[in-house]
Amino acid sequence: MKTKLEQIEPYNSLAFSESAASPDEVTMTLPLAGNRNDKGTVFGGSIYSAMVLAAWRVCEERAAAQGWQGDVFVKDSSISYLRPARSDMRVRATLDAPPAATRRGNIAFDASIEAVDADGKVCANMQASFRLLDEKRNDV
Repeated sequence: MKTKLEQIEPYNSLAFSESAASPDEVTMTLPLAGNRNDKGTVFGGSIYSAMVLAAWRVCEERAAAQGWQGDVFVKDSSISYLRPARSDMRVRATLDAPPAATRRGNIAFDASIEAVDADGKVCANMQASFRLLDEKRNDV
């Protein structure tokens, strides 16, 4: 049976791989092969996708560790592309603070994500907010 992550089609089609996962941090690899743009660098959309997926995974890990039920959804995000990447990338997501209940009864997560190239240079960073929704609810 596939994991939740393996059920997300871009994770598979863009050949991302999860290298470490815990309730505090998730690290993924984003290969240059299959994610190259017309300039020979990593496509910005692939970087964005890997960053959102890594952040989603750290929220999922924390929710599971807390015993919370429901589905995690991305609420919003802001990304800065700092330099082109000409190699495979490592994407690392962490939570900024302990998750907190919202006025609607959901659980809010705020994450910081960075994408670094093979030389260890930060090529992109992102801030993103996620919500854990009760299985019966669908509003963030």
